[in-house]
Amino acid sequence: MSQMSDQTKDAIDQINGLSRRSFLKAASCLAVAVTVGSGLLGATNAFASLPAGIKVMSIGEYQVMYRLMEVVLVTEGTDLVPTSDIAVMQTLDAALLATMAPNILQGLKGGIAFFNDGPKAKYGKPFVELSNAQAAEFCDTWADSDEVSHRALTVGLKKLVGLAYWANPPTWVPLGYGGPVTDKWNLESLGNAPLPKS
Repeated sequence: MSQMSDQTKDAIDQINGLSRRSFLKAASCLAVAVTVGSGLLGATNAFASLPAGIKVMSIGEYQVMYRLMEVVLVTEGTDLVPTSDIAVMQTLDAALLATMAPNILQGLKGGIAFFNDGPKAKYGKPFVELSNAQAAEFCDTWADSDEVSHRALTVGLKKLVGLAYWANPPTWVPLGYGGPVTDKWNLESLGNAPLPKS
């Protein structure tokens, strides 16, 4: 199995450096626009074709990310909003992938392909063809691997899926989260301004 490229490592470093706040800021308006404007809610056959609103991911990349979402965002039996009711993949595509520098995006695409091929050594098939149990085991194995590239890639891709889910305001309701207080209280953002000196 080939090692990850430097571009892929740079992409994963950038993803793992994302904060929830910075992603939510970029994604919140897009998520609402994508969901409402395109009527994207509802079940999608992930492997038939690309759904409306996916402009950056290829069909293969979409399949990997969708399968990862199914494995790491299990909402069945919980109060969480089902992923079928949220435009997770469209949020990921529009709010993050579409805003990446071309070299970073290319590296991420290479990382997604590398991740999909990862299980072939043990299971004889790519990630998208694993059962739920096998896919979960593979994610756990790579997330705990001694190989830094495996750990970083798995954590990075899981982070993308999680951020794309939680960027959608309907997912906040079961948690009792009413959104950023800076919006509620109409507070001016000071960015990274230094703390006042006493």
